Amino acid sequence: MLYPLDKPADGAWNGLSEMTVHGDHAYFIERDNQIGDKAKLKAVTRVPLSELKPAPLGDKLPVVSKETVRDLVPILAEATHGYVVDKVEGLAIDAQGEMTIVTDNDGVDESSGETLFLKIGNVNDKAASLKK
Repeated sequence: MLYPLDKPADGAWNGLSEMTVHGDHAYFIERDNQIGDKAKLKAVTRVPLSELKPAPLGDKLPVVSKETVRDLVPILAEATHGYVVDKVEGLAIDAQGEMTIVTDNDGVDESSGETLFLKIGNVNDKAASLKK
């Protein structure tokens, strides 16, 4: 299958940093490699498991349809009082559908070094604010 990545902003790249399964969907973290005001894409998306069908070698791969479940840019900005960190790398979903993300900013010279562990709501709730 082919996962359709969003087009990156100038000077950025977009990629996937997580995949987990819950219910009838595979959930992904799709993100750019930007920080602060340059960060444009940090999101939890999902694809129906029914679309994850392999194609024979050499055949055209099917493109899956993705749905954005949560835009993480405003959530990260709220959590840090304005600064959007780069590397959202982990996603967990509990039995009730509550999502938690974790960041890893490596603690190197090019990074501010923090790690955030945030509850971001239920997979069925479209609210984009932190659950406090």
